[in-house]
Amino acid sequence: MNPPVDGNVYDCLIIGTGSAGATLARELSAKGQRVLMLERGEHRPLKETVWGIASILNEVKVAHKLKDPRVFAAGGSTAMYLAVADDPPLETFRAAGIDLDDAYVEAQRELPLAETPDEMLSPQTLRLRDAALAEGHAWTKNRMLIDHGKSDGAYDYGSKWKAVAFVEDALRNGAELQCEAVVERILIENGTAVGVECRITTAPFRSRIARFFAHKIIVSAGSLATPVILRKSGFEEAVSGGYFIDPSLAVIGSVPGLRGTNCFAGTMGATLEDGTRLLDANVHRFYFNMGMVQSFRPWRMRAYGQHVAIMVKAHDTVGGGLSAEGRYFKDIDAHSLECLQSGLAAAKGIMTRAGVTSMFTTPMMTGGAFGTLSLTRDVDAGLQTRIRNLHVCDGSLIPAESRVAPTLTLVCLAKYLAKHLLQASATTETVRAQSTEPVALAG
Repeated sequence: MNPPVDGNVYDCLIIGTGSAGATLARELSAKGQRVLMLERGEHRPLKETVWGIASILNEVKVAHKLKDPRVFAAGGSTAMYLAVADDPPLETFRAAGIDLDDAYVEAQRELPLAETPDEMLSPQTLRLRDAALAEGHAWTKNRMLIDHGKSDGAYDYGSKWKAVAFVEDALRNGAELQCEAVVERILIENGTAVGVECRITTAPFRSRIARFFAHKIIVSAGSLATPVILRKSGFEEAVSGGYFIDPSLAVIGSVPGLRGTNCFAGTMGATLEDGTRLLDANVHRFYFNMGMVQSFRPWRMRAYGQHVAIMVKAHDTVGGGLSAEGRYFKDIDAHSLECLQSGLAAAKGIMTRAGVTSMFTTPMMTGGAFGTLSLTRDVDAGLQTRIRNLHVCDGSLIPAESRVAPTLTLVCLAKYLAKHLLQASATTETVRAQSTEPVALAG
């Protein structure tokens, strides 16, 4: 694959190759659009190893003592996610003039979406399910982005859907990919986006500045990176409405005699009356061991199969902002902390019912920082900003009113935008063709 050439002009330039960016590239290139993808990370095989995770993981401070993880790699955060597939909040988007119905139908045909069959639920998951039901919770299955036919009845990293598959589809369609590219700013002329200036790594501690041009620029860099890029490009109102982080924690404990196996986390859960979410957090042994080291409890690694875990996720009030220096700041409101504690009490009740004899609670973490931009304030129904030909499509547009695991929603949103851009391109070509037709002279 030859690297993109500086100064080239594309139909569409996409910043970021996560769920939204990869889907856009795939959809647009399949229809003959000349597409360039810019990716901050590398495009290489992904592995669940200490080095594999450490080499792609990055964290951004989003509140006091809280950092939100993000991934620098082709495919974005799907390289290391639970693969929970919440339904997109169709009504919320429709109220903003964005109809995702057709995109949702199409996504469900193309993606491996299914609940985990009972026979594939691990002993840990079943123990928590039975205990939660006995406690009176509506503990139900979540749809997952997992091809269970590839997992052979057990956990398999390769069976999770990853956006890098769509990146590779786009490359086969003729799209181009520039990795290790850090976008400095959007190039704007007379209120219209015309290109991107980025810094490309050429060797350790060496880089060069490159400029690429396109008729349409789509920023899909992620909910935290996109506002920073927009700010650097003169879009000062980015993050003016705040954002949410869904403060979370996990309670972990051991059940004597339980003989657990490696399993997919997030397959089941419940939502409490105040909206707090409880989620089966029985992770693969690799992530469990990493967590025990970070929690200064390495002795628990030997008894992985006896451990069960529940994630508690509360909804915080939208707030905070982005400083002039590009740093995020936010205070967590008292009500969300109260919800987190009530959710923790419910989780401990389930753990006790499950037979846990020794448990501990992790420090607070984020459930994901999203909603840094507004569907109604920052973009129009075509996801275009006030700067012509500059569009946004990523987790920054996940609405606070309908908080969901974002992957399926982002695929749908990208399909919607791709259709919108293709229609606009077709209209432009028609007008251009009509304007160049010879005019018959009377006589």
